[in-house]
Amino acid sequence: MSKGPANSLTDTHTDATEAWLSVVRVYNECSATLSQHLSPLGLSLLEHEVLMNLLRFDGMTQRQLSQRCYSAKSGISMLISRFERDDLVKRSPSPKDKRASCLSLTPKGYALAQDALAVQTKVVAQMARAFSKSDLAIIKTGMNAASGFLEDMRL
Repeated sequence: MSKGPANSLTDTHTDATEAWLSVVRVYNECSATLSQHLSPLGLSLLEHEVLMNLLRFDGMTQRQLSQRCYSAKSGISMLISRFERDDLVKRSPSPKDKRASCLSLTPKGYALAQDALAVQTKVVAQMARAFSKSDLAIIKTGMNAASGFLEDMRL
């Protein structure tokens, strides 16, 4: 018995769903493991995400940070205010937009971000053990393409 178009579509849908569920499962496991290992540093996943973004992109605005973290501006604003009080982040006037502030890590914030990066590196390395270098390149290419397709759906 040959597969008709309906069966082919169902198989593709099933394959896509199974792949998606695998990605979701790994994402959830990674998040849970990262959260557990960040706990001794006193960091939540969002706080970690903020520190990693500021470590990579010094001088970004709160709006840019909010977009990169997929988090509401109000939540990021409250977190940055707390990080500022804790001497982890400093604000400076944006040279491009007088209404905006550029965010940077303080030396204390940089040290905490480095500690968090070490945790992230350990967790990601453990996860990556399941793949060869070429597998990781294929995954990166595929996930970047999938991300683009999903972004296009939102536009």
